[in-house]
Amino acid sequence: MKTNWIIIAVSITIVAILVTGGVFLFHGTSQGVDDVLAMVAQAPEATPTPMPNPTPEPTLIPEPEPSPTPEPTVYRARLAFVGDVMCHQEQLDAARVSAGVYDFNYKFRYIAPYIQRADFAIANLETTLTHGRYAGWPLFRSPRALAEALLNAGFDYVTTGNNHSFDAFVPGVQSTIEILNDVGLGFTGTFLTPEDRYEVTLVEVNGFTFALINMTMHTNGIDLGDYNFMVKIVYHDLVAQSRIDYEVIEQSIARARALNPDFIVMLPHIGIEYYGTMNRAGGGHQWDTFDQTDTRWVNWMRTFHFMLESGADIVMNHHPHTLLPAEFVYVTNPDGTVRRAFIAHSMANFVSAQRTQPRETSAVFYLDFERVGDGQAEIVGASYVPIWVRMIDPTRNGRDFTVMPVTQTLRRVEAGDYADLRPQDIDRLHQVQLDVTHMLSGAPIPTEYMQDEYEITRSRTIEEFPGLPLWGTLPWR
Repeated sequence: MKTNWIIIAVSITIVAILVTGGVFLFHGTSQGVDDVLAMVAQAPEATPTPMPNPTPEPTLIPEPEPSPTPEPTVYRARLAFVGDVMCHQEQLDAARVSAGVYDFNYKFRYIAPYIQRADFAIANLETTLTHGRYAGWPLFRSPRALAEALLNAGFDYVTTGNNHSFDAFVPGVQSTIEILNDVGLGFTGTFLTPEDRYEVTLVEVNGFTFALINMTMHTNGIDLGDYNFMVKIVYHDLVAQSRIDYEVIEQSIARARALNPDFIVMLPHIGIEYYGTMNRAGGGHQWDTFDQTDTRWVNWMRTFHFMLESGADIVMNHHPHTLLPAEFVYVTNPDGTVRRAFIAHSMANFVSAQRTQPRETSAVFYLDFERVGDGQAEIVGASYVPIWVRMIDPTRNGRDFTVMPVTQTLRRVEAGDYADLRPQDIDRLHQVQLDVTHMLSGAPIPTEYMQDEYEITRSRTIEEFPGLPLWGTLPWR
């Protein structure tokens, strides 16, 4: 219908134009034009023909850029280990402020930053903590202030299982645990009940879990009677050290392994006391034979290896009071895989009043751990800082037994800051630098090449029993 109306409208328009033209031609006036236009105005309006809708062009949606794969999170932790914290009578006297009041903080003021640079630090507390009647060797009884100073220096834990655990007998074990709990310093190695003995000490550090196991070779012959559950003892014989309690080692590690920690850390207190003390003056311990056939030495090494083969990852030993080599050991697991473990054969004295060289030297040991994403946690490095215990501070006019970081102290000397050191102290520091690096790095490192830390790289397989090539380099032989 719309088409017909269009034809009619066009026709009428044409007729109107012709009529208008004719009228104009014949009449010569505009009246006719007006009449024609009036007729056109009355004609129906033409409706435009709608155009067909074109097919819309497809909208192109750009492909999204692929999201970058996020880098896996890398977790890291650093643990610090030191040897024996002793408290001889000379140390008690130096720390005494007034009657019954002691301050040990000054002993650790220089070494504290080196302890605090670790995420977790542990020492061996080779004394008991009591509420009075303090004494040094042979039955160590120390005040609460010692534990407070260790905590202030940055230590998180101490081991309490050693040959001096029972110096104050059963009440001393109990008071030591009571004081440590009250101070807030963690511990492992002694137990108040038989049930406590079977619990595994687990610590979490930056997302890593460590099982800590401490045991001692003996308790200096003190008969524990019904209280033998209070400490774990490695050897059944005091002198020959030939009857190893494999069961207590194996069961302790098995209980720890059942909890699936990232690392099992053994903190034994075993070995030949004063091993390697033969110094340049010709003095030495009467039993220090340096003989690899010595049954005590063979059993000592066998004990370490049994710990690793039973599942331990780290062995940080104390008791000999002298520094001995540290190394990585590659252990073959029952399934044929190989894992890297670490042994410090003796961390020596951290602080004591023992002055026979080299019992006043040692190191702070560091172990570094890493995990990438959900992967396996690994020991990625080991290092150490040489330390020396200074006996006298000239500025205090008396004994002090302060732990000195060797490199930092020698740098102070180079800068002219040595008022608290005697000339013989400076000479000794230079020698300690050589001795400790010789022992732990395999060769003496002169002071002109001093570093803040030194890496430990020595390694072997567990099948390579350490013999004289390892132990024959003792610098003070």
